[in-house]
Formats: sequence, C-alpha cells, structure tokens
Amino acid sequence: MNDLKADTKLAIELEKKGYEFYTQAANKVQNPLAKSTLESLAQRELVHLEKVKEFYKNLTGEQKLPEGWLKDVEIPPTKGQLLKPILLKLKDSLDKKIETREDINKAYKIAEQLERDSYALYDSIAKESPDDTTKKFYAALATEENEHFEILDETLQYLNNPGDWFKKEERWIVEG
Repeated sequence: MNDLKADTKLAIELEKKGYEFYTQAANKVQNPLAKSTLESLAQRELVHLEKVKEFYKNLTGEQKLPEGWLKDVEIPPTKGQLLKPILLKLKDSLDKKIETREDINKAYKIAEQLERDSYALYDSIAKESPDDTTKKFYAALATEENEHFEILDETLQYLNNPGDWFKKEERWIVEG
C-alpha cells in the first residue's frame, strides 16, 4: 500500500506539472489551434488532478470515496469529445497572429513527453495493482493520457503540414 501511496503522490505531481505546463504554454502561443489545444488539455489535467487527489485521500483514510465515484472515471472522454472544445475555441480565435513553428513544435514535444510519462505510470499501476478500483481508475487515466498524446500528435501534424493531414484524415483523392 505504501507503494500505491507513493505512486499516487507522484501522479498528483505529474498532473500538477501537466496543468502548469499546458497553462503556461497556452499563454505563450498565438496560434489559435495550438492555444485551444493546450488550454483544453490543461482543463483535462485539472479534472485528473482532482480525481487523483480524491483517490489519495481515500488511500490515506482522510475521506472515503463516494458511492459511484468510479463511474465518473471509468469511461474517459473519446478523442472526439476531447477535440470538440478545442475546435470551438479555435473558431472564436481564427484572427490571431501565428508565431514560429519551432516554438510550437518544442512545446508540443514537451507535452507529448508529459503524456507518455503519465501514461507509463498509470498503465504500470493499473497492471500491478490487485485492487479492482485501483486497476479501473488508473487504466481509465492511462487511456485518457494516450488520447491526449494522440490529440497532440494529430494537431502537430496538422500545424506542420495541413495538406498531408487533410489527405490522410479526410482521405482526399489526388487526381493527376
């Protein structure tokens, strides 16, 4: 149980760092797609942080998890659900200035590594834990962290090469 407490403390720190990074990066970028993606991911990290804190309080005996608590985290949002607020924010800010691609690429690479690290920790906890609630909770977090990575990867591909992205995602037919 001490390892699970230590792992959960680490999860709290990862979520805090993720939130802080996404918030700071979103404040620095001007590109509307990058900004809305980072802001949306920051909000998801806050949701994770609160759930992990609740789980930790349960582990320490400070506060028992309410009935049905796991239902809120068992089924993480789909990529489509995660992308919806990003696209809505994007629509509202299409007139903003776009900065250098290198800055955005650097921020996205750091963000992708944060998501990989979180996924690895959560996946490991889920696989090693004998407790069903712990398994389900951390498996759901791992799934969502993987979705975050895919969103970052996909939006970075779009930002760097929109033509190729449209061809791949929209399955454009190129006729010669």
